[in-house]
Amino acid sequence: MRSEGKTLIYSAWCGTGKTWVCKNPNIKAIEVEYWKFKDGLQKQYVNEIKINFGKVDYIFIATDPEGLRLLLDECFDITLVYPENRLRNEYLDRYIERDSPYDFIGTFMKHWNIWLDELKIQSRCNHVVLKSGQYLSDVLL
Repeated sequence: MRSEGKTLIYSAWCGTGKTWVCKNPNIKAIEVEYWKFKDGLQKQYVNEIKINFGKVDYIFIATDPEGLRLLLDECFDITLVYPENRLRNEYLDRYIERDSPYDFIGTFMKHWNIWLDELKIQSRCNHVVLKSGQYLSDVLL
């Protein structure tokens, strides 16, 4: 898909297809999950991104505000990918279809609009808003 040799970082909403893209053998991509680096391991999270930068075409991260801030403070260019607010039920179906735990689903549905609205005001990122039926793979550069 990409030929310039530059790694792009996408901070993508849950259920947009990060894992699916990473499993595609035609795309050099990894997912670095911030939750694995909490509890004092934030520098290791940033280092994991730095180590893989230039080795893959895409690095996918979640939209966790703390992890996002750490990378923005390191001056990484990041594109946020998230759905329109009105797609709550479509994403609920995605979470159920992929067998997400009920506590995950409940938390995400409870905070849906709050978390999306917080992303929308993030001024240090590029923004891509997914429409109904779209996935991350539809908007990769």
